[in-house]
Amino acid sequence: MEDYQSAFSERHQDTEILCESNRKIAAMHFGGITIECLLKSMILASVSSQEWKTDSNNPGHTITNPGHSLTAALKSNNRLYSRVQKFPEVIKWINIVENPSQNFITMRYSSSEPNDDKYKEWLSAYTGLKRWLQKQATQL
Repeated sequence: MEDYQSAFSERHQDTEILCESNRKIAAMHFGGITIECLLKSMILASVSSQEWKTDSNNPGHTITNPGHSLTAALKSNNRLYSRVQKFPEVIKWINIVENPSQNFITMRYSSSEPNDDKYKEWLSAYTGLKRWLQKQATQL
């Protein structure tokens, strides 16, 4: 079983180091993973079983692993998704973190550094989204 909360903490540290080192592509890639781990941690914390529903596993809820899609992860938690809908800025942040110039997962294969303005936009979105989600995690 995955430990998304611990993975979030570790990936958050990795992302911070990459941001400080000005490793833009790696920071954007790991930043997306950081948010993915945080979302998955929040989703599984909201159900009685800490497992995803699969064809061969019925943990008593209907939530399946959303993969690397931040949007699908949000939609799998009705309470969180309804909160997101009330904050257009959060929707914007999600879109930027999920697809800064391409999907955050495929960025690991990119060699084209984003320009400073694009990176600053991503960093602002990542920071705002992470803070907002952490606040929501204490209220769900």
